[in-house]
Amino acid sequence: MTKGSPEMSLGQFVKQLAGRLQEDGIALPFKNQMPWHLLFYELRKYPSEGKPQFLDTLVFDWDAPYPKCQELAEFLSALHFTASASARNPRFDVISVDHTTAERWSRITDQGDPRLKTFVIHAVSLAKKEFGAMPKD
Repeated sequence: MTKGSPEMSLGQFVKQLAGRLQEDGIALPFKNQMPWHLLFYELRKYPSEGKPQFLDTLVFDWDAPYPKCQELAEFLSALHFTASASARNPRFDVISVDHTTAERWSRITDQGDPRLKTFVIHAVSLAKKEFGAMPKD
């Protein structure tokens, strides 16, 4: 854990990413959560003063063909089931966030710690690559 690293919860961070990605027109995977888990596994290893502390406490198991975090999986499901996001497509492949909510979520760090904002921008960039490579089954 980096001394002085910003405080932010897993939920706040996922909302921040979802909002920014939704605004950029990037599909948010729901049924196939592998891109989310790979993204957070990479972010956990990334050395940065702006990295939120919660990333250092996430636990990943390798029972699947990729590192999987149960806490992240539970939050993604809760996001959908609490109506913060919807998966109205026929196969629940992706989730979407309404425009107003996406805008509010994407601005969470705009007035806060500039190190955290830089880290979030980095995370969004990685997510775009990871989610763009998402298999279309």
